[in-house]
Amino acid sequence: MTLRTSLFVPLLAAALALFGAENTGFISGVWQGDANYDADGKFSDCTMTAQAESGVLLGFVISKYYEWGLVIADEGHDFQVGTTEAVVLVIDQRDPIPAIAKVIDVHGIVIPLENSDPVLAALREGKVLTIVAEGAKISFKLTGTKEAIAELAACVTEHLNSEKVDAATALRIRVAAPAHYRREKSFSMSASLSSI
Repeated sequence: MTLRTSLFVPLLAAALALFGAENTGFISGVWQGDANYDADGKFSDCTMTAQAESGVLLGFVISKYYEWGLVIADEGHDFQVGTTEAVVLVIDQRDPIPAIAKVIDVHGIVIPLENSDPVLAALREGKVLTIVAEGAKISFKLTGTKEAIAELAACVTEHLNSEKVDAATALRIRVAAPAHYRREKSFSMSASLSSI
């Protein structure tokens, strides 16, 4: 599976900032969510986060390309950026879900998730998610996750649709803009993509 790590780095920063956030796009159960934008102001993803009793922040993200995954932010732990580790996601008594976690920040990891019915059903209907890695085990209550995942998907659809409307308006404006302005605005400052 290809992972657009560059989309998850801003997510981690947003997730860490949500420790003190009060104004969010939606609240569902224990989850708080909102849309995120890149440095150019373009929609990049929607994120929802919840804090475990241990203080660790868990986040789900769906990118504008419908890639999705988990983000774990733990300010009390220092990870080695750029490393990967095999992990297993255990939801209640269901079959374990193997995955690869990638360290994207000194305080955070991202775990890309397969976009499949068994994974979605487990997360929507599950009560407790346990992430098991070598020497570590973290558990999260999934209170309200079914509704929150639906809200998260709706967030992506809403912001993609508004981006299309904005793009149509921008196209009409660009027709009258000088050529150098059109070239400058079409340049995208995307970070390199990496795969796991």
